[in-house]
Amino acid sequence: MGRRRTYPIPEPLLSLRAAVILLFGIVGACAAGGLSVLAGAPWAQAVLTGAGAFLALVAFLDAIIG
Repeated sequence: MGRRRTYPIPEPLLSLRAAVILLFGIVGACAAGGLSVLAGAPWAQAVLTGAGAFLALVAFLDAIIG
């Protein structure tokens, strides 16, 4: 029998910390945009609200999650 080939385990694309921060940012952005639409805001304004919420949440979570 031949030798077994061992392949190096590839490093993950994102760290767990980055994935959690981005996930919570996306969830918060969807919630903010959805609530804006339910409140009667136009779609463009809801998208901008969601984008602002995403940026704010990512910056906040980056600062508090060590």
